[in-house]
Amino acid sequence: MAHLTAVLRTTTHVDHRSFDLLDDGGPQDAVREFGDPARWLFTGRNSVIVVTLDGDPHDSTLTIEAWDGEPPAHGPAERTAQATVHLDSGQLEVNPLVEDDADWLDVGGPGTYHLRVSATGEDYLFQLWPSTGRTPS
Repeated sequence: MAHLTAVLRTTTHVDHRSFDLLDDGGPQDAVREFGDPARWLFTGRNSVIVVTLDGDPHDSTLTIEAWDGEPPAHGPAERTAQATVHLDSGQLEVNPLVEDDADWLDVGGPGTYHLRVSATGEDYLFQLWPSTGRTPS
């Protein structure tokens, strides 16, 4: 059974229809693609980009959970996406690109993580857990 190891609940200001979760431990290389309007989650090394439904500047509520194994999925959501992300430090910060003091969460050290994101309106739940066969340091 998986256990919750850390959680961050925050609100972030969204401008230009997106916000990022970043690990400053190395280069960030996620790229937002514009070809598929149904795609709203993009990941790459040290970077997660979320494209929001609302195009106007607004606030979104975020909950980021770190788990030691695959967590149970939360109840129904309007949108759900899954991906993997490699983090060089394991310290993930919320980066709305409009303020200096970002909230951050230590998700468990460097490594590759599974990521599940559920969204209802502008409320987002991020669940991260180590990829199979690897425990973060």
